[in-house]
Amino acid sequence: MHNLLLTEDQEMIVDTVRKFAADVVAPDVQELDEHRTFAQAAFGGLAELGVFGLSMGESSGGAGMGLVPFVAALEAIGAHGGSLASLWIGQVQCVLALEAAGGGPLADVVGGAAAAWVGPEHGVTFAGGRLHGRARVVPAGEHAGTCIVAATENGAPVLVVATTGIGRAPLRALGLASAGCAALTFEGVPATVVATGEAARGAIARAEIAGWIGVGGAAVGGGFGAIAAAKKHAAERIAFGKPLLAQEAVRRKLVETKRQVDGARQLVWHAARLSDRGDDAGAAAIAARLAAVEAMLHAADEAIQIHGGFGYTVEYHVERHYRDAATFEVLGGGGERLRTRLATLQLA
Repeated sequence: MHNLLLTEDQEMIVDTVRKFAADVVAPDVQELDEHRTFAQAAFGGLAELGVFGLSMGESSGGAGMGLVPFVAALEAIGAHGGSLASLWIGQVQCVLALEAAGGGPLADVVGGAAAAWVGPEHGVTFAGGRLHGRARVVPAGEHAGTCIVAATENGAPVLVVATTGIGRAPLRALGLASAGCAALTFEGVPATVVATGEAARGAIARAEIAGWIGVGGAAVGGGFGAIAAAKKHAAERIAFGKPLLAQEAVRRKLVETKRQVDGARQLVWHAARLSDRGDDAGAAAIAARLAAVEAMLHAADEAIQIHGGFGYTVEYHVERHYRDAATFEVLGGGGERLRTRLATLQLA
């Protein structure tokens, strides 16, 4: 399992995040989700841990650890809830794009100033110093003071920063209920250019790959979280004189879901290692993201079935994992768009 090994320093960081997830995230995740309350305290906790600079280069003031420990740590967060994981992913996308571009409010974003990543899939345009267009689903969009936007100017990529004049419509999305998701409208919004041309293209590509791999890591964690909840319930629930966990049909469901999540995990870590090595990780990252979200959806669906009618109630965690997985599916332009892009990369 060499693909899943971490260095001693990386393991220390991931252990810290695991403890944070257990002590800080887990106790409040259900209430925050049920009341659709922005996970401000937990987001601030991540900032205090300094993990927003985990994947940023040492020359820029980051830890220089790449995406592998980022993925491993996201699994720990995703196992409890996808909302905080999606906020972390978007923040890191902004950090890595700004670092690659060599400008913008990098220090503020690394320090924890909430930022929202608006990717190229939204089709926002830039002309005359102003942005035009709409982004349909943006985690942190309701609360972020800064938007890092991957736009186009006369058909060419441009990376810009917008802070004022942005229309924000909070969304009651199916999942990621405490991520402050919003639809953003840019109607002549003033913006500052950070990079153009090939510099912008490279910065945007770096953020996209981090996003695909990040969602993959969060989804793997969510899949494992659903399996753990289903296993616990099956061990405690008695049916026909014995625990559900002793029923062959239930055992097979758990084994099959774990097989799928384990396989997706290998793909996600492989894509992260390719990226950290400086190889072209685009196709691997998309494939890993697709596989991980599918595995999480399947695991959560099976976990709901194992819970029976209880699985559909907010008192149990599995219905939230399902909703989060379904919302992960639409991020980044949606799974079908990514499948089309993967075909272009693999079959060119």
